[in-house]
Amino acid sequence: MKNSIFVFILILIFSSCKREENTPVEPLMETVDSLAVVNVIGNFMGISGESVSGMAKIITSDGRYSLVLDQFSTNNGPDLHVYLSKQATPKDFIDLGSLKSTRGTQVYEINGTPDFKEYKYALIHCQQFNHLFGSALLGEVE
Repeated sequence: MKNSIFVFILILIFSSCKREENTPVEPLMETVDSLAVVNVIGNFMGISGESVSGMAKIITSDGRYSLVLDQFSTNNGPDLHVYLSKQATPKDFIDLGSLKSTRGTQVYEINGTPDFKEYKYALIHCQQFNHLFGSALLGEVE
C-alpha cells in the first residue's frame, strides 16, 4: 500500500513538472511600414541553455513605437511573453504580451513613449515558470 502511494506521488510530481510547449510554431511574417524609422537594434542571445536568435528593433511609424522581432527563432515553452526591460533580467519591465510564434517576423505595439535609454533590453520570458529564455541588448543604430 505504501509503495502504491509513493508511486502515485512520484507520477503526480513528474507529470506536473512537464514542460508544455503551447506557443504557436507557425512562422509569422508580419509586415513593417517601409517608412518606419529604426531607433534601436540588438541581437538575441539564448540564456540557460535556451535557443533564441534574431534581431530586436524598436521602430517609429506614424508617431507610434513598436518592437519588431526580425528573423526570430526560439525553442518552445509555456506562457512565453515579450518584455521591454531596464535590466537583462525580468525585474523592471513592460509586458508587451504573449509571444505570437516561435519563428518569424512579429510586431508588438509599445504603449506610450518609454525612455529607451532605460528600457534597453528585449526579453523572451516564461511567466509560468519564471524562466528567462533570451535577451537582446538594444543599442543605437549606427
